[in-house]
Amino acid sequence: MRRALGLAILGACSSQTSLAVVVVAPDGGDPFHPPDGATVARFTVEDMATPPRMVPVDPRGAFSFTVEISRPEVASRLVLEALHDGVVVGSGATPPLVWGTLGPALVPLFVQRRDSVVPAPWGSSLARVRPSLVAVRGGFVAVLGGASGNAPIEVFDPFGLRVVPGGASLDGMVDRDASTLVLGDGKLLFVRGCLALTWQPASNTVERPSALPPEGRCAVLGSTVVREPSGGGLVLGGHTAMGPVARVDRVLPDGTWAEAPALATPRDRPSALRLGLQHVLLAGGQAPSAPLLEQYGLARESLRGVVRTGDDRVDARVGAVLADAGDGVALVLGGAVAGSTDLAAEDALVDTRCLAGGCAALVRVEALLRARRRDALAVSDERGQVLVLSGLGVGGVADAVEVLDVASPRAPVARGPVGSLAYTDLSALTLATGSVLITGGGQPSSWLYRH
Repeated sequence: MRRALGLAILGACSSQTSLAVVVVAPDGGDPFHPPDGATVARFTVEDMATPPRMVPVDPRGAFSFTVEISRPEVASRLVLEALHDGVVVGSGATPPLVWGTLGPALVPLFVQRRDSVVPAPWGSSLARVRPSLVAVRGGFVAVLGGASGNAPIEVFDPFGLRVVPGGASLDGMVDRDASTLVLGDGKLLFVRGCLALTWQPASNTVERPSALPPEGRCAVLGSTVVREPSGGGLVLGGHTAMGPVARVDRVLPDGTWAEAPALATPRDRPSALRLGLQHVLLAGGQAPSAPLLEQYGLARESLRGVVRTGDDRVDARVGAVLADAGDGVALVLGGAVAGSTDLAAEDALVDTRCLAGGCAALVRVEALLRARRRDALAVSDERGQVLVLSGLGVGGVADAVEVLDVASPRAPVARGPVGSLAYTDLSALTLATGSVLITGGGQPSSWLYRH
């Protein structure tokens, strides 16, 4: 379904540039589609100056209006919401762009029903297993790794709703079980064992970096990466042929490597939640006899070590995933009882500000996920929601995509399933548009979730 809106952008000397916005909605997920679709459309320019516009939607789902952007020199998103009886039933947004620099253009805007999981509008891509997803300059998303053999880097354009063709290829030697960091100059560093490549998105060039990983990493695969905002980050744990490892390496923003103290517990592909500068909370990947949680901080030795909550329902667990609820609260979701095939019956809330002692780290234990699972994937969106998907449940892959509302971090609300994706080895990333991109699972498809 496509609908046209008109926008007027006023530039210098009272000149005017016109943009035509084409609204694109997926089959089965069109929030304006009758008979239960929106009755009002609200269009907002997030420039803190342009008043929102609201127009009625006719019984066929059609509408149109013209908006004059007050501050075309400011990077802002265009947001379209579908309202039914005053309630938002769907929405969509562009990435933030400086609209006054575009000139006459046709702007696509993808909208979908609230709490839906729909195919991404750019169609099929490479079938990948647990790929790396990285936001790059201009609102683009790079999808790399997880393919077999030499495979191109794919770039999705959420603004143009398309795949950007011509991505450089990665060597198949480093394309599986690898880790990706963003360096200070914008390059992506791709590491597998002690092999490494860099990709510069601006020039689409792949090359060998001058600073290679240390030889001690050569046999290590499946490490977890925690990226720092200024570039570089921590490469934590992983496994060799002998099992999980406690190794930690630090990558500086310029791509050089530095020694770092080891983890207290060997962990294979642990779930990680960044707490601050070079400070993370880890869960899972450990031997069944080791506690579930561990914090790791480079700044002080007191910030490193296992975390015991005093409740065996949490401590004696494997395969849980961490999610950020905000306000210093971490969600510990799913998992299995250590030494057993039984899935954990409860989830937990942990106050990360109490990890160093002085207060109780465990806030409470309760069942948040309706579909019990281990080794799930969790990602937070910009609207106070945590999306939980994939993992292994009773009888096989957990197919339910569930949403937790964490607008009140200490009182999360389980909102239940919003879709079904029966795949393991998925990856997810919150886009600049506010939607969550899901891809991987060995499938040639990508999906979008929007609250």
